[in-house]
Amino acid sequence: MDASCLQADAPLPDDVPTLQTLLRQVLVELARLRAENAELHGKLDAALKHRFGRRSERRPPQRVAGDAKPAPQRDPHGRAALPEQLPRREVVLDLTEAEKRCPCCGRPRVCIGTQTAEQLDLEPAHFFVLRTLKKSYACQHCKPESVPVEQRFQTAGPAEVGPIARGLCGPGLLAHVITAKFADHTPLHRLAGQLARSGVEIARSTLGDWLAGAADLLDPLYQLMHQRLLLSRVIHGDDTSVKLRVVGMNRTRKAHLWTCIGDADYPYVVFDFTAHYTAAGPERFLQGYQGYLQADALAQYEGLYGADKVQHCCCWAHARRKFVAAAEGGDDRANTALEWIRTLYAIERDLPPLLPPADDPVAVEQRRQREEQRRWWRQQQAGPVLTELKKWLDEHKGRALPKTVLGQAIGYALNNWAALQRYLEQGYLAIDNNLSERTLRCIALGRNNWGVIGSETGGQTAAVMYSLVGTCKHLGIDPFVYLRETLRGLFALGEKATAEQVREWLPDRWLLRHARESPVGQAPAG
Repeated sequence: MDASCLQADAPLPDDVPTLQTLLRQVLVELARLRAENAELHGKLDAALKHRFGRRSERRPPQRVAGDAKPAPQRDPHGRAALPEQLPRREVVLDLTEAEKRCPCCGRPRVCIGTQTAEQLDLEPAHFFVLRTLKKSYACQHCKPESVPVEQRFQTAGPAEVGPIARGLCGPGLLAHVITAKFADHTPLHRLAGQLARSGVEIARSTLGDWLAGAADLLDPLYQLMHQRLLLSRVIHGDDTSVKLRVVGMNRTRKAHLWTCIGDADYPYVVFDFTAHYTAAGPERFLQGYQGYLQADALAQYEGLYGADKVQHCCCWAHARRKFVAAAEGGDDRANTALEWIRTLYAIERDLPPLLPPADDPVAVEQRRQREEQRRWWRQQQAGPVLTELKKWLDEHKGRALPKTVLGQAIGYALNNWAALQRYLEQGYLAIDNNLSERTLRCIALGRNNWGVIGSETGGQTAAVMYSLVGTCKHLGIDPFVYLRETLRGLFALGEKATAEQVREWLPDRWLLRHARESPVGQAPAG
């Protein structure tokens, strides 16, 4: 008799074996319903937290009995000093000649000091017409029939004025449009309105054409960044979804932007666009790469991993997030795992910082030694912690139902355990993949404003632009200043530019060149 077929008022069998069988079926069904109920509660809690809860993942540390350490003090409030590199315009307030005379004796009073007050002020962006005059010269002495035309005549400058041939926009305006769209998340229709308030009417479609032309110009630089990225010892990777308009239909479908961030030797943020969400995208983009990939346990990356291929270094922030969800759902057992993970992060804070890349042998050796110190310290300090955490996970695997939030957190950690502890292998690896998550925030902020990518070509344009702007942000460069100069420089090189010529316009090379030219401590001016 099946327990699920019994009605509330149905008669029960009289023999004991049948009753025992029926009871076992009831217990199995009850366990299944409890698991489903726990899973639904977990999904409901997660949905409510996502809709109404706080976004920060910070959790207050668990107080130990007798621990009387005071709470950390917040940074004091106060007015920050105004940047020294900004130009100063002085407005002098003085007394009139009549006011300078003493009201008692009538003789002139002497100035005994000046009180100074500084304010940060702004003038709206102003446009100007960049008129380029190219002078032509011809020899009037040589006979036309004896000298080729190209030797008798010469015109200064390139045949076309860039950065877009026969285009209306100058390098500063084009750099502003790129920065506004991809760094400040301003959609083109809103940007067109801003330009109109300054007296310049430019159609939204024209702005889109400018971006497409700029992407074509910047593509050799983008391709070079991609090639050099694959030389990194470690790459941080992640992805996020975007809406892609379907041509000829009044709907959208889900596409994806993938980000890869190189190491300190190749500090490039390179995006890729795919209209699908399959393994073909990352396998094509990372073809030939052999190093560490710091990423979440994403199925699309699985084909990259292998003994002589890419080594997966999993993200502890992702693993921690699942235990946080279990703890917030009321399962106090998750706090034990969170304490172990908190210890792992405390060890990371005590590690000596990594040294920047260098060319001279002494600095290279110092950098290698620092990485070895970090690796050794991690294995000594974090290794035992991971051993205890693994023991706890194994013990509680059978005590938490697989479909509960805690059960899923434990299952995720155990299934990816080898990749989660791989960061112990090298001192230059990170404990998590937060770097790429922070990088992808620009996409999350942008799609709330521009909403939809119009076509697959537009998606590739976005990948190029986000790569240049993202790398500038990664290196602390003002993207407008960099793009204004780079657009002009790449156009001057022309289509026959060599890889070495394009290499000089890489963001890190540009930054090094300007650091040598600029005064110490002063960033390139806009």
